[in-house]
Amino acid sequence: MSVCPVYQTTFREDDVARGKLSLLECVEAETMMWPGRLGGILSRCLLCGACAQVCASRVKTTLMIQSGRHRLFEADKTGESRSGLLGSVRKRHLTAKVLLKGGVLLQALVCKKIPETSGLHLRFPLSFFAERRTVPRIAWTPFLDACRTGSAPAAKGPRIGFFVGCGANYLFPDMAWALVRILRHVGATIVVPEDQVCCGLPAYVSGDTKTARKLAQKNIEAFETQKLDAILTVCASCGSHLTALGSLFADDHAFRDAAASMARKHMDAMTFLVEHLDFDVYLKACKPDADSKGTMPLRVSYHDPCHLRIGQGITQAPRRLLESVHGVQLVEASHPGQCCGHGGDFNLSHFPLSMKILDRRMEDFEKVKPDRIVTGCTGCILQFAEGISRRGLAGRVEVCHPLVLVEKAIASCPIPARYKRDLLVSQAGNTDPA
Repeated sequence: MSVCPVYQTTFREDDVARGKLSLLECVEAETMMWPGRLGGILSRCLLCGACAQVCASRVKTTLMIQSGRHRLFEADKTGESRSGLLGSVRKRHLTAKVLLKGGVLLQALVCKKIPETSGLHLRFPLSFFAERRTVPRIAWTPFLDACRTGSAPAAKGPRIGFFVGCGANYLFPDMAWALVRILRHVGATIVVPEDQVCCGLPAYVSGDTKTARKLAQKNIEAFETQKLDAILTVCASCGSHLTALGSLFADDHAFRDAAASMARKHMDAMTFLVEHLDFDVYLKACKPDADSKGTMPLRVSYHDPCHLRIGQGITQAPRRLLESVHGVQLVEASHPGQCCGHGGDFNLSHFPLSMKILDRRMEDFEKVKPDRIVTGCTGCILQFAEGISRRGLAGRVEVCHPLVLVEKAIASCPIPARYKRDLLVSQAGNTDPA
């Protein structure tokens, strides 16, 4: 109860894990039929994992709540799809406000620029455009369409696969390009399979395990033949899902081992840079441009995404990178482990509650007055962009991925030959994160 961001906002018993598990236990024991409100109660959970992390009895609360969502989905007790976008388009119910605010993103969703398998179709129903102050612009050219690595000459460094994810592909390609340029900078061979699809997390958390498995199978097939040393992600949500990919096929012998192998090779990009390439050491050695000397440092505050801090146990690698960038002053806000309130589908189905959780986090940041809020999750980036607009900070505070700042810092800094030589030697027998 003390760590649940939803309960700390509503103080309702059915908003904490104990309340939800008690209801599920009654249903399982058949002392209570499926109540009509249970779907809504189970949806009021961010699946951040904070309760499971501190539970003294080690109850796997998030898995149990997710199992309840799956049972509801299979029993078709959740009602009609929460995404009324395509239906509203066909019935011409789109309001001028939605059309004005939705703009390019709405057009991309409706006109099939973004495939229906992408989790973005679940994330952006009609209500999204009406309730928010900010709507992300869709990339004119998705990253996967612009980045062609198949014909690129192989480098001498590690062979790295890049799982892009829907957010980085369509909404924030700058974070994807930042990683590609950094890896090219150090001489790595980058492999970006063109037939990769959504990680499947949006479908999974909605209870649609069947679709999540189909998407995972496509990704496994896209990456398993590439002979990779590691598979990197820039989005914490995608990364957390890939890390647990093996559990998705616990009863499927055909894909279980391949899923576990992909999970073992996966690593968050920032952690890989720090732990396997000592990139923070290189950043400290980078000399700033003459024009940048004497300028005021950029005040940067880092937010820990739940899917990175809890889902993957990563907190220090992003900070080590940021602290090593010349011209960046890392300023820590209070309550560093506090959730921002996005939670993917939670942000859509319970938008006002999501905003109340966000308000608490924004208050922490306002006290330290950063120039940038940086975070390693596309969902968190969307959430903070909304928070910055709502609190009148647009133009004074920006939000981005840490790698965007890192890549800018090395753009004009040639990599020392000694560092590149040491890198290649260290990677010769130490590339698999497993």
